[in-house]
Amino acid sequence: MEIFAAHNPDATLRHESSAGGVFTMLAEEVLGRGGVVYGAGFDGDWHIVHRRVDTVDDLKSLRGSKYAFSEYITALKDAKKDLAAGRPVLFSGTPCQIAAIDRLAGNNPQLLKVEVVCHGAPKQEYWIQYLSELCARLGKSRSGIKSISFRDKSTGWKGYSFTVKFADGTRFTQPHDDNAYMRAFLADLTLRDACFSCPFKYPDGSRADITLGDFWGIDQLAPDIDNNLGTTLVISRTPAGNSALQSAGISVSDTYALGDVARYNPAITNHVSVPTIRTAFERVVSDGSLAYAMKKFASRPLREKVVNTLVRVKHLMRNCLK
Repeated sequence: MEIFAAHNPDATLRHESSAGGVFTMLAEEVLGRGGVVYGAGFDGDWHIVHRRVDTVDDLKSLRGSKYAFSEYITALKDAKKDLAAGRPVLFSGTPCQIAAIDRLAGNNPQLLKVEVVCHGAPKQEYWIQYLSELCARLGKSRSGIKSISFRDKSTGWKGYSFTVKFADGTRFTQPHDDNAYMRAFLADLTLRDACFSCPFKYPDGSRADITLGDFWGIDQLAPDIDNNLGTTLVISRTPAGNSALQSAGISVSDTYALGDVARYNPAITNHVSVPTIRTAFERVVSDGSLAYAMKKFASRPLREKVVNTLVRVKHLMRNCLK
């Protein structure tokens, strides 16, 4: 097992990606061999589903994190058909989704299993309810949405924003730590029950060839390459993973210990615990508005709001003086 940092040399693709754009490099190599790629995207009504992509142009729909558990059963069946036809397949997803394709396809040499470091996945119904309530509050409809980014890096990789763009040219955007959906997600209030006992964590639970995630802690472990544009943490677990990385032109530089990277991104090795307020949160959701429940249980304390506002103002002033 090798653990290292990497990023896509294409600045545009790196900006469009949640971290460093390494997934796109792996996917392009598979597509270049006549293969297909599976990953999380949106359907026409903004549900999160696993999509099948067989062209480089369509890869854009798979870039960027999607913070709800995707519908992926159809993708498993389609991937099995592609493998039976002899086509190379890159299947990406959460660790449990990768375990599912691993059980289905076994050690098929045409299959590359790429998992994301997973904090836990919110229930799909929470995502759709949040989006519907947001649109209603803005006087919009889901059909009028042009794009959604859970990880809009126009405000930086570390200070990313949640952004919804509408076809009429308007947008809704908030720093992730101000956004109700993201705060509830990161507080573990909206996660699926299975996420609290996930058996697919490192060092022994993963079934992937390659694991990709944010290289949080890079400012401590490798400050010389930290530029806030996004850097991918890459874990290569298998010979198939090593070969895929080499074929995609992703070279290993400095390597890191599992314990060191997990200190800053604990989701690599540990599942989250059930919040003590989760039952109360779910009770309020069942009685009425999800937005009200999120405000009640996941709002940012006033002191934190003031401190973060001052930090942002200081950052803006520093940039203006450069």
